[in-house]
Amino acid sequence: MHHASVGGENWGIARRPSAKHRSAFSKSKSCLGVRRGPFREGALRVHSQRLSPRPQRMFPAQAAQSDASSPELEAENVATPLLSQIGSEGVGAVKNITLHYSTGWNNTFLHYSACGGDWRDLPLTRIGSGHHWCKAKVEVQGNDNGSPLLEFVMTNNEGEWDKPLAGGNYEIRKPGRFIVKHGDIEDVIGKPVMVVSDLDGTMVGDDEATKAFKNFWQKQAVVRGSVLVYSTGRSLQSFQELLREKRHCLNVPDVLVSSVGTKIYLNNGQGEWQEDQGWVATLDRDWNLNAVREAAYSALAEAGTDNMHFRPPEEQNEHKVTCGVNVSVLDKVVAHIQKALDANNAKAKLISSGMGEWRYLDLVSNQAGKLESLDYVRKSYGFDKESTIACGDSGNDILMLSGKNRAIVVGNAQPDLKDWVETQLGNGDSPSRLWVATKHEAYGILEGLQHFGFK
Repeated sequence: MHHASVGGENWGIARRPSAKHRSAFSKSKSCLGVRRGPFREGALRVHSQRLSPRPQRMFPAQAAQSDASSPELEAENVATPLLSQIGSEGVGAVKNITLHYSTGWNNTFLHYSACGGDWRDLPLTRIGSGHHWCKAKVEVQGNDNGSPLLEFVMTNNEGEWDKPLAGGNYEIRKPGRFIVKHGDIEDVIGKPVMVVSDLDGTMVGDDEATKAFKNFWQKQAVVRGSVLVYSTGRSLQSFQELLREKRHCLNVPDVLVSSVGTKIYLNNGQGEWQEDQGWVATLDRDWNLNAVREAAYSALAEAGTDNMHFRPPEEQNEHKVTCGVNVSVLDKVVAHIQKALDANNAKAKLISSGMGEWRYLDLVSNQAGKLESLDYVRKSYGFDKESTIACGDSGNDILMLSGKNRAIVVGNAQPDLKDWVETQLGNGDSPSRLWVATKHEAYGILEGLQHFGFK
């Protein structure tokens, strides 16, 4: 007998289906480096410039699906039986049932009958931030024949089954979102949320706090259809190194926004990161990498190598040129680059950040940035602004914290961010949108989520 379990906890006893349904089962064939050293996250300033257009490369748009009641991260496996007559109410109305299931099986299938119809198989989709969680959505058309909307068992298609502890098959008679575990079915309670968090100093910094957030995410947020996004200056490789180092406490995200909002990667739930080509196409608009590089080279020639340098190749990408600039010449360098871009009818966004003697200077596509990438991800996955929460600790988080979405400033925020918060609240921003936590790092995130009603 097989027990589907996670971390030693049984999630229901696996049994073969009843003889009447056994014959219905058909087997399915189944840019690198962390910003360290003299650079620290800090004050942010943005300058916009004009940039000459070039032919736009066309990429397929990134598809995304969402429930009418709650947003989903990626396009789910959706079964649509009995959809010949779609109504808005009553017997003919289409009803959505979303199932969440935690298992150690490599592949999991929903073996089901909708409204007493034929038995079918539907593979469950792994949830990127869900560890062992997977899900499936079934759209059924209600009828009055007395059958359950959904009758089902779980299987790995290798002879192992998960059925109710009381025997028979699982049955659901109403639409909604459900958890299948311990041989039983539970309703999902609570609202979905999209959390967009900075990493260093916000989600990461206190392992116990990071672990507490992970526990909350796995036990409550995942099954509500929530989405976890990390927005960081780190590259994908640097983030993966951090993930290996903190695997005991850091939750894997559904989406990674990296390199100052110039890269978006989607977690396919199987340990692979796929770059979002829709975002690549967005950043391509009105972007001329050669013109931007030439403007930076020109500024370097004037400032001298003692005051300015290009950051290592792994910190550059096709939509970002990154330099290190001594604060004593920063204003002159920015002015020189602006003039050079204007002379070439070019446009770019210049972002300076850091504290101390040396600062980062990022020259990025006008469409790039932490707020722009947040809005792109939010819209792609169907979240409204009230259900999207940005979390940060330093000045380079200001843009995503200042959008119309909700925001959490953690208790260990740096002085420049605290100054910004004081100005915001003085200008009429309120705790209903901007929450200033007393707790530090990820504990502060949890405090804010509780304040906004998501915990």
